[in-house]
Amino acid sequence: MNVAALEGTATVLVVDDTPANIGVLLGLLSEQGHKVLVANDGISALEQLKYVHPDLILLDVMMPGLDGFEVCRRIKRLPALADIPILFLTALDEADEKLKGFAAGAADYVTKPLRHPEVLARVNVHLALHRANQALKTAMDELVQRVAARTRDLTQANHDLATALREIEVLKSKLQAENAYLREELQSQGPHADMVGSSPALQQVLAQIALVAPTTSTVFITGETGTGKELIARALHQGSPRADKNLVKLNCAAISAGLVESELFGHTKGAFTGATDKRVGRFELADGGTLFLDEVSELPLDTQVKLLRVLQEQEFEPVGSSRTLKVDVRVVAASNRDLPSEVAAGRFRADLFHRLNVFPLQIPALRERRDDIPQLALHFLSLAARKLNRTFRGIADASMTALLQYPWPGNIRELQNVIERSAILSPGPYLQVDGLQLSMPATPPVTVFATPPTATTGPTGTEIATFAEVQRSHLIAVLQKTRGV
Repeated sequence: MNVAALEGTATVLVVDDTPANIGVLLGLLSEQGHKVLVANDGISALEQLKYVHPDLILLDVMMPGLDGFEVCRRIKRLPALADIPILFLTALDEADEKLKGFAAGAADYVTKPLRHPEVLARVNVHLALHRANQALKTAMDELVQRVAARTRDLTQANHDLATALREIEVLKSKLQAENAYLREELQSQGPHADMVGSSPALQQVLAQIALVAPTTSTVFITGETGTGKELIARALHQGSPRADKNLVKLNCAAISAGLVESELFGHTKGAFTGATDKRVGRFELADGGTLFLDEVSELPLDTQVKLLRVLQEQEFEPVGSSRTLKVDVRVVAASNRDLPSEVAAGRFRADLFHRLNVFPLQIPALRERRDDIPQLALHFLSLAARKLNRTFRGIADASMTALLQYPWPGNIRELQNVIERSAILSPGPYLQVDGLQLSMPATPPVTVFATPPTATTGPTGTEIATFAEVQRSHLIAVLQKTRGV
């Protein structure tokens, strides 16, 4: 495309065998700022067109040799020249001749004798159309290029996406296989794989788990802090038909009273200040599986009412919603408090306690299953060694004796912490346990008198023990009864 044509000027080729006509057109178009090329016959015009591409051609019809119709047809057959507008110069006024010119590819015609206004009008109109067509063609070419580039990008993106999806499918299959393997391994180990020990107290608990786990009954686990109530809940879930579903846990003591209902039942967006998004509650997450409510005695009384309804009806409404959700959830609850005393004190609802206490399961304290301490200690030592990248050959005899004699008020959790701390501090291949007295005093050394303490003589002559001796005897009796706790 000629740049000058875009700026209002253009290159025009005049083909005519009459010198007078060439002179008139040369002067007229030059005055308009156009560059004018001339040819006096069709052959010379075609020769010039090999080297220059004008913006418009004024072509005489009647010329010696090749007439204008043939020259026009030859120009239109050349792709590089096909878009150039051709205006016939003709003295013929017959309609057939004009139609013949249009059929050859002409855009318009100018009749002879030439009238300047008509020539300029037709030339300017077709130059403007030519400019517009060229601009449109350029825009279309750019659009086609952009579409082609975008298509290539999309094709590449689709290819990358397909590759990513294939990789995801491979990873998904791998994860599914690993998950199935882990489930099979857990099943092969049994639901009690995490519970170490062989004491009669533990075996009795395991027997009760085996009885109630396959059922849908609500289980209420009681026991001191650190006795492993969560392990019991996991064993109940793994031994149930719901083992392939979720085990959802909630520590009721760790949630503030204002948010516990949202944690249990979920909430809608805008249900309360700060509820910027919808939240799915633990009951909904546990649908089809098991919900473990640890420290259930910490629930506020108004939440206890709603929990009772869920246990009875298996339905609830999320906070801020009127839509009722039906769920199928097995509840396992736990507490380290004496719930009957909490009920008597008005801090726990009696109806909820009876609804939770369908199958009570009392977990023995570690001091009640001392036979399991060596196994548990070695188990925790193995875990600590792996965690610390250490190697231990065992536990020193004196340390094992100390572990057996210690009352373990913090139960299994305290034992695990003591073993890990000792593993960090022990320099040799045998675990050395120090500092148990600093952790929590065991039974203090007491003196058991073979004969009653010396008494003083009262006013009546009878022997009366001093206040300090009575107090000492009382403390000794209490310590012996409670095993130092």
